[in-house]
Order: sequence, then C-alpha cells, then structure tokens
Amino acid sequence: MALEKTYTIDSNSIPWVLWLPPVTAAERGTLTFHGPQVVAFHFAKNRHGDTLDKWTKLLGEVAQEYAGRILFGLRDISSIGEFYANLNPEDFGSYRKGLPPRIYGKDCEGRIYDMHKLVSAKYLREFCDQLLGDQLFRAVVLGATPSLDCKPRNFFELREESSSDVLVMLYDPACYYWPIQKRMLRKLVCLLSSEDLPIVIVDKANNYLGVDFARRLQMVNCHGSIIFTSPRRDGWNNIKLSVRMESTRGYLRYIARNRQPELIDFDAEGEPRAPEHAMECIQYLF
Repeated sequence: MALEKTYTIDSNSIPWVLWLPPVTAAERGTLTFHGPQVVAFHFAKNRHGDTLDKWTKLLGEVAQEYAGRILFGLRDISSIGEFYANLNPEDFGSYRKGLPPRIYGKDCEGRIYDMHKLVSAKYLREFCDQLLGDQLFRAVVLGATPSLDCKPRNFFELREESSSDVLVMLYDPACYYWPIQKRMLRKLVCLLSSEDLPIVIVDKANNYLGVDFARRLQMVNCHGSIIFTSPRRDGWNNIKLSVRMESTRGYLRYIARNRQPELIDFDAEGEPRAPEHAMECIQYLF
C-alpha cells in the first residue's frame, strides 16, 4: 500500500502532515484511524524557512513500512500541548539547524510514550515494533527473591489494575550501583510483605517510557531515580520524584512519610509500631 504525504487540518484547526493512502479530498475529511500513532513535532514555522526535508523523508520512509498498521504524522511544536496536556512547547527551547523532531507514540488505549533515543530509521523502527507488540514501558513487580519477580508488563496496565500506592525505581543496569540497589529493594519487599504496596523496577536505558515519567527524569540528573505514585479519586495519580536512596532504611522512611494512610507495621518515620518486632526487621535494614 503506497502512502502519500498529505497536508490536512483536523477538527481543532491544527495543520498536519500525514502519510495516507491515496484518497479524494472528500474522503480525506472523513478519515478515521483507531490504531497506534507515531507523531513527530518540530518547528515547522521556523523563521529560517528550513523545510525539514531530512526528517519528513525519514518519517515517510518508515511510514511506508508500517502502512495500515501505524498512522504517521508531523505537526508544529506549538500544538504539542493539545496532543498531550502535560507537554509545553516552551520546554523545548528554540529552533536550531539540524535539531531532530520530538517523537511520541500513542497506543490503541490512548497512552503516550516518548521516543527518546537518537532519531534514526533504526530506532524509529524499534520504537514502532515495540508499539505494535505492546512492548513499551516494560516494568517488573519485584519479589523477595528473583524467582518471585513478576513477568515484565506494560506499566500503564499494572497501574490501571492497582488501586494502591506504588514505588517505582528507574534504573540503568550498566551502572555500578544497581546490584546493590536491587538487594536493598528486595529487603524492602520483605519488610512491606503485609502492605499493599508493590515495588516496581523499570529499566530506563533499554525502555521507552511513558511521557510523564520521561519528563520527570529530565529533572533529576543522576543514574537512579525513584517515583512514588498514589492514585487519587479523580482518576489522576499524585507523583513524587526523588533520587535513589542509600539504604533500605532510607527507602522505608521515604515510603512511610509519603504513604496515606500510614503503613500497618511502621509509623510515619519508618519505625516499627511493635517493639517486639524490631529485632526481626534488623536483618533487612542492615
């Protein structure tokens, strides 16, 4: 199925460049697509008059390979807030020659992912394959031992199935600290065995993240970040971001101070409520 580069305006009066099958002008106004989308944003109206041919050519080539499976589009970055409310065009600076577009994927459920790697045909194909295969934003619910770890799943799906708080560790497996951090988190799982509070890990180096998580990671310049997310009655999540902790006790205190309602076995400072259980906790805290 050969696609054509098509200029159109949507119902919100936003101009698009879309790669579509050949259609008449009348048919173009009634087009609907319910599958995954890959949308690129750039300074299409830049004052230098650059045509962005390099990037439109790349998008067009990859779009041909996924014709009928993924809808590819290009928009001016000024409309990025309409695409996703938490994205602000002012956060992306100003136009520079050679600047690559910002690319996002949207799955069939409307969930948005950030294509944060180098903009090239190789990584764009990788992103598209994972989008089609539901392989984006993979997360693992950590167990007390490796054999008890859950299979990797889409984090959004995990979050939708849970009504509890979640501690998420975003890590880079190549960093020296990760084996030590992983042991700390497994100890934390043991300490919180009576709580409905999953400990989730996400490989941020080999994973395409959800757009909100990708944005928050840019605020923390370190190799490991933790996110504490709590569901709210209005359907949104209360998300708090911090750097990694240096001990299991540090993680426990962080959770205890953010948890509402408080933990069952620990007070708001992460101390055991029952002194007779303190000795049992020591094996996990040190």
